[in-house]
Amino acid sequence: MFEYYFSEYTFEGEETAVCCPFPHYTVNNMEYFETNPSAHINLSKGLFHCKVCDRGLSETAFISEILGCSYEDAVKVSKLFKSGEDFSHWFESNPITEDIKNLCKKFLISDEVIEELSLGTEQGDEIAFPVTMYGKLIDVRSYRPHDKLNKIKSRSGAKSGCIIPYDVWRTSPTNKWTIICAGETDMAVTRSMGFNAITLTGGEKALPIAKKQFQDRKIAICYDNDDAGLAGARGL
Repeated sequence: MFEYYFSEYTFEGEETAVCCPFPHYTVNNMEYFETNPSAHINLSKGLFHCKVCDRGLSETAFISEILGCSYEDAVKVSKLFKSGEDFSHWFESNPITEDIKNLCKKFLISDEVIEELSLGTEQGDEIAFPVTMYGKLIDVRSYRPHDKLNKIKSRSGAKSGCIIPYDVWRTSPTNKWTIICAGETDMAVTRSMGFNAITLTGGEKALPIAKKQFQDRKIAICYDNDDAGLAGARGL
């Protein structure tokens, strides 16, 4: 995950200096985030160390700290980052077709949101929602509205609780309401209406992996008015 989270840095040699993403404190206990690198990443050993706050973390422990997830979940996320598939290559190889674009428009998904979410199609009969985290493709959600048995599917080995669209949403203003929708199409339609909407992979009972991203945000849960939706909303 290191090379994706710290993508603005060039990794050369054994260690790379980076700005520590964790809060530091002055002698008067004032919190600040540094602008000059005091931390180092060792890709070959999978280690992070900051000389100021003295955090020394393995890559898995770093993921757990950054996302606010359990160590067990961090292990699963780490495996997703180690897959060889590149998002840019996927996007270029699976462009959206006019038929799928027209299908999106039937759902009232705007052209702007089609572009924002980088929607495509892999088989030509589905809307493909790429799932990215720090620019890394970690899953693709395939939506086939006419397939009652497999209407929405993730890739084999995917992790539930991933946020779509994580990379767009995490940089959005924290004082702007976030609407958690029940599925990918609901999220895309809600975004087309101008709202800051997200959804979670794995259905309404899934819990988000990146819990820290919800800190200081105003959240509205808009799940379906059925047993699954009510149970999922209560669980969040």
